[in-house]
Amino acid sequence: MAGALFLVLAALIPASLFAQPLAPDTEELIEIARQRHLSEDPYWRTLLHCPTGTSPYESFVDSPAFFLAETGKTDAGAELDALIRTFFGPEKPERPICRFIARYTWVYEQLADVIETPPIACDEAERLHPSSATLVFPTYHLNNPASMFGHTFITIETNYETPMLADAVNYAALPDSRNPLTYMVKGIAGSFKGYYSILPYYKKIQEYGDMAQRDIWEYPLTLTPEETRRMVLHILELKDSYSYYYFFDKNCSYMLQFLLESARPGLTLTQDKGLTVIPIDTIKAMQRQGLITEARYRPSTGSRIRAGLDRLSSPEAKLARDLCDNVLSPDAFLAMELPEDTKRMTLDLVTDVTRYRLAKKKIDQAEFRQTFLGTLRARKTLGKGSPDEKAVPAPPEPTKGHDAARISTSVGGVDGDSFEELAITPAFTNLLNTDHTKREGIQIEFLHARARFTNKEKELSLEGLTILDIISLAPRNTFIRPLSWTFHAGYEQRMTETGEMKGAYSLRAATGMAWNLTDESLVFLLPEAELLSSKGLDKGAAVGAGIHTGLLFSPASNWRTLLSGHLTRRMPDDTTESRLTFENNLTLNKNNRIGLAVNRTDVEEHHTWETSLSWHHYF
Repeated sequence: MAGALFLVLAALIPASLFAQPLAPDTEELIEIARQRHLSEDPYWRTLLHCPTGTSPYESFVDSPAFFLAETGKTDAGAELDALIRTFFGPEKPERPICRFIARYTWVYEQLADVIETPPIACDEAERLHPSSATLVFPTYHLNNPASMFGHTFITIETNYETPMLADAVNYAALPDSRNPLTYMVKGIAGSFKGYYSILPYYKKIQEYGDMAQRDIWEYPLTLTPEETRRMVLHILELKDSYSYYYFFDKNCSYMLQFLLESARPGLTLTQDKGLTVIPIDTIKAMQRQGLITEARYRPSTGSRIRAGLDRLSSPEAKLARDLCDNVLSPDAFLAMELPEDTKRMTLDLVTDVTRYRLAKKKIDQAEFRQTFLGTLRARKTLGKGSPDEKAVPAPPEPTKGHDAARISTSVGGVDGDSFEELAITPAFTNLLNTDHTKREGIQIEFLHARARFTNKEKELSLEGLTILDIISLAPRNTFIRPLSWTFHAGYEQRMTETGEMKGAYSLRAATGMAWNLTDESLVFLLPEAELLSSKGLDKGAAVGAGIHTGLLFSPASNWRTLLSGHLTRRMPDDTTESRLTFENNLTLNKNNRIGLAVNRTDVEEHHTWETSLSWHHYF
């Protein structure tokens, strides 16, 4: 009887009361996502490459293929709605899931409590097992406008591979011009497309350390395996997508920060962007946010060669050269009456030089094999030797140096009239700084502006505005013989043949040679050409040719001195200009310097003396 009564009651009650609740359809999911404000979540905007805190929303990615919604670049909500409609509906999605895997994974996690179906799998992501990541900083390369401030990329390591076999994730411009000036102009204007790419790390080492002769600093990141995997998912999304590349802000260093923010939600690296963004700034920002705790130095082939030469005497270096040139055979060298450590160091140097010559295409593969294999056979007979025989002294670690921007205040006098001066430079370093290797001379100044108030005339004037000033003094040695060069473009006060100071637009360049006198001093000699435009010139413009020479040295570890001279003959006004400079820079601490300068300028029979005392603060 009881069973019959139950059947009657069951027939009278609607079946819907016994059914499981239906999972929401896509439109209901979209409504739930809106109620939870997912499109406003900082992490969603990070995945769309919109800096944290930016309002209104606009993605830095310019490739239409990166978005599912037509308005996805400027409408984060529309992009979220399009993703839910594409991948959370009942039909099999037409778009490849791997192309949107990081965004899909995050949205699935936010809506997992109302979704019954398992997540869609991306086979490419399932095959990946990342364990850690490293930020890599190839140092300054003044001969390439794209890398004059250095470069950064990220390597992804697994537990199954050595670091050399790791994948290197790189963001760089795809240029359509090899002309350095055109490259610079287009890079500043954002005319190049920047792409993320993935290459084996060992190939990047060959590119930077062997071919470009750039030292490399490696900074292991404190990302967990899960954070690293989250970043890798986002990297998969960026294949073949581009953003317009801007040389001084949306560049290699800045755009990589989105990858790190995708790894660790809550990071605000992209929010802290100033007027310019250079690699060393972003490395320091990563240190401040706990992403970096140590640094590893990987010397370039050039640095190994210089260290090898420093360990040998001049006659021993001559033997190394003879071995490299196949004038002396390895067997004949082994038979010489020399200490075994000298033989080991000499043969180690020969192997480095041979690799360098191959990378620079100074020898072909046949010559390389003959010299390299013969040297290795001879070296094998001498045993391992001590670590000191191969040690390469590390230059100052880049993050220990001064910050990028500089403000300077000066007091001084010129021909009996006193003045005060204020100058500012957004980036980056001066020839007289002691933060970088003292074997070379490096200067990169961008938008350096100087305003001066003269007390006698009671006048405030623009003393100078440098668009770009680059000095690259690369010393030559027995095996490496680079050219040194300078480039300057800007406005400055210059003396005319009447002795007056007039504003002039100048464009000058020089190329020549530099040599080390000691480890911390060098002398240079650079033939120079200049184009000058000024109302103070008879014809309004002039061209000049001359010489730029000088001596750069360090009387003490925190003191740098420059003695330099310019001699120029200008046409068509047939005037000769000479300038002598004595400059000093004393480092007080990381971001503060004191400078003392004395200058003399002569144009025909007129001359002027100027002395100034300056305080430089970096920030």
